[in-house]
Amino acid sequence: MANEIRVQTSVQIVNDVSVENDGGAAGDYTNYALDVFSGQRSWGGSYTMNQAYSTSDVAYWSNVVVSEASSADGLNDSGWTEASDVTGGTLPATVHVVAVEYVSALGSPGTISVTVSGEIFAVLDPGQSVVIPMEMGEAIADVKILAGAYSNGTHEATVNVLVAGV
Repeated sequence: MANEIRVQTSVQIVNDVSVENDGGAAGDYTNYALDVFSGQRSWGGSYTMNQAYSTSDVAYWSNVVVSEASSADGLNDSGWTEASDVTGGTLPATVHVVAVEYVSALGSPGTISVTVSGEIFAVLDPGQSVVIPMEMGEAIADVKILAGAYSNGTHEATVNVLVAGV
C-alpha cells in the first residue's frame, strides 16, 4: 500500500439576514442563514489525492514567525520566517499539499497570505487555517507565506505550516 494524502474540506455560503429594530440598536437581531442559492447546506467532503507522497518529503514548522512582507522567498528558503530551519522532516521539491494555521499575533501584524505561483489562495486572520491540495504539484519555491505588516518584535504573525509531496 502506498502512502496517501487524505484531504478534508468543506464550505458554507452564509447570508446575513439580520434585522434592525426600529426602537434602537439594543433590539437588533443578528441572524445568519445558509444561502438559498447554495442549496442551504454545507458543501465538501474528503478525498484521497492520486499522488502518493514520499516519507522523506514531509516537513513542518511549529510556532514560527512569518517575517516576509513581500514575495521574495518561497518555503524552500528560510527567509520567509524567523526560524532558520523546519521544525521536523525534510522539504519536498514538489509540494502536493500545504496546510497553514495562523496561531497567534503579537501587536498588529494583520492578515497573512498564502500564495501559490503568484496567486493568493488564502488570506488568514489569527485563529484561521487552510489546507490547499495541489494534485499536479507545485515547486516548493512557488509556495509562499506573507505577512504584509511584519515588524520584528512589534508586529509578528505566528504560524504552523505543513508541506508534503515528492
